[in-house]
Amino acid sequence: MPKNLLIWDFDGVLADSEHLWVQNWTDTLRKLYNFCLSAAQQKQYLEGKADKTKVELLAHDFPNLKLDDDFWSEIHANEDRLIASELTLTDNIEKILDDKNFAQCVATGATIEKHNKKTSKLSLGKYFDEHNTFTAYMVANGKPAPDIFLYAAQKMGFEPQNCLVIEDSLAGIKAAKAANIPVIAYIGATGHDNPEYSAACLEAGAFAVSNNMLEVQQLIKQHFQN
Repeated sequence: MPKNLLIWDFDGVLADSEHLWVQNWTDTLRKLYNFCLSAAQQKQYLEGKADKTKVELLAHDFPNLKLDDDFWSEIHANEDRLIASELTLTDNIEKILDDKNFAQCVATGATIEKHNKKTSKLSLGKYFDEHNTFTAYMVANGKPAPDIFLYAAQKMGFEPQNCLVIEDSLAGIKAAKAANIPVIAYIGATGHDNPEYSAACLEAGAFAVSNNMLEVQQLIKQHFQN
């Protein structure tokens, strides 16, 4: 059995997709409720968070905002369209996924239904199945709480100190740090590759930042060899 576990985030890491879901929520809130979120608010309420966490955060700060069935119908229809037409696999990701020197799993904020649609579109089923896929809906609290990473490590049979997380969002980085799991920030996804975001990732708790999966591959090897 491998000595170490690599825990992947999905959106913004395995696939360049986080911006798609943030834009979907932003556009739908504006279209149905004339409710507008600034760029800073999009990061605060939407980016890197499970839908259930988005709902909780928005309900807390905007109690008059009621998300009805029309909202969810629009969100889900848009998601299906975006998965079919816009979802792309991150370059060079399979070079890491094929590495058998460490165990691997995915910890995602998506529902299992949405995750399976994305996995099918990107042909990732050979890497991730029901045994190594964990979602925010399996735990009490979504990112930035540590629950999902601790749950994934426990279910995979690893102590946190023997794990490594690859994340793109500040919420995810904070979740890994709260779980006492080292984390590499991948910033190659749309909207993240800039000095300000790189600095924010380091401040949130990442020990390394990279916009290139080949470099991430080397960072993983170096970390697990230490």
